[in-house]
Amino acid sequence: MGKVAVQLAVKAAEVVRTRNVVLAVELDTDDDAMDVLHREMMEVLMDQHWPHGVRAAVDITLLARYYERFADHAVVVAGETVYAVTGQEPGSSRSERVGAGMRPAVPPSYRATRPGCA
Repeated sequence: MGKVAVQLAVKAAEVVRTRNVVLAVELDTDDDAMDVLHREMMEVLMDQHWPHGVRAAVDITLLARYYERFADHAVVVAGETVYAVTGQEPGSSRSERVGAGMRPAVPPSYRATRPGCA
């Protein structure tokens, strides 16, 4: 899980540095590997034959959760970079975002300074 977390963080840093939208969108798929590892870890820890005791299970559960959240944050950073570059949420059309109460394609503060910008 640690290796995957580092790979995601490095990729997120690259996305921010280069503003590479394609790389940013890939991060969401890359995060699926962490989700699988997290799920597998929970299965191991919940096995009735876990031999290492409750304390170890709790510590590993917390560590696994922190890695999983770390990976989620890398995806959020990439998504915010996509929004900063394109003005659009990754994976959503403008009508879906507005209909769901999400921010419009161009932030209101930007529109206020750019007459005629939609």
